[in-house]
Amino acid sequence: MRTVAIAAALILLSPAGAEPRAARAPWLLFPLDVRRFEHVSSKFGLRRLNGHRSLHKGVDLVAPAGSFVVAAREGRVADAGRAAACGWYVTVEHANSWRTVYCHLRSDPRRLGIVQGLEVPAMGVVGLVGSTGHSTGPHLHFSVLDDRGQARDPLLALYTPAETLTLLRRMGLAR
Repeated sequence: MRTVAIAAALILLSPAGAEPRAARAPWLLFPLDVRRFEHVSSKFGLRRLNGHRSLHKGVDLVAPAGSFVVAAREGRVADAGRAAACGWYVTVEHANSWRTVYCHLRSDPRRLGIVQGLEVPAMGVVGLVGSTGHSTGPHLHFSVLDDRGQARDPLLALYTPAETLTLLRRMGLAR
């Protein structure tokens, strides 16, 4: 009887329409030079733009223009180029068939040798922070696409800057 009362109280106390949040399970390193990262300016999810509700399919990570953008995990460059909204971008496909997308890069990543088919190591430079495409200032728009091409919340897959730095120190790649 007591467990039924507790369950009923929990149901009544939870907000209407509330869904359980997905658990954070990081498997991607932070995609920026962690020493230059400033803050998250826009998270994944629905937002209102120009009077319309639309899904923001990534997370916007603010850093000074010219900061290194790095591969969040080893993979193969699936695409690099320019798109109207994204500006200069790179897409990296990973062994699990998921993809990470790096948008608003400062310039054509192909000038840095980042071309389709290139194998990139985790933390390998794929571009520089810029403000190309539909952007209001220097930042990295970072997206994660699952094996079906569906956008997923990157903050659930990313190690934080501090966690990334700790991992890099353990691997002997940072002091």
